[in-house]
Amino acid sequence: MSLRSIFLTVLVFCAAWYWLRARELKDQILKHAVRHCDDLSLKLLDESIVLKELKPHKLPQGGLCLKRRYVFDFTSTGEDRYQGEIVIFGRHIEHVKLETHRVQ
Repeated sequence: MSLRSIFLTVLVFCAAWYWLRARELKDQILKHAVRHCDDLSLKLLDESIVLKELKPHKLPQGGLCLKRRYVFDFTSTGEDRYQGEIVIFGRHIEHVKLETHRVQ
């Protein structure tokens, strides 16, 4: 087996591992968004979240992690559509923001 074959095998393995971890994390974030909306008597629209930002982030302790920003749509009245976002550092949810919306 050549060095190139080993490198490509490791690269494919790492890509598959990252993809599986990212899917797992996205599912957890979706559940969090649903719970957050339910707690505020809002409705998550389309039952989906979208990854809008992925970049390295330096932690205050000095380490590095990935910063992910997910966005989702919700409604408070059933008529209007608003946007929310969830920002996570590594696997820790940093914050959830919701656009100003009408309350019934």
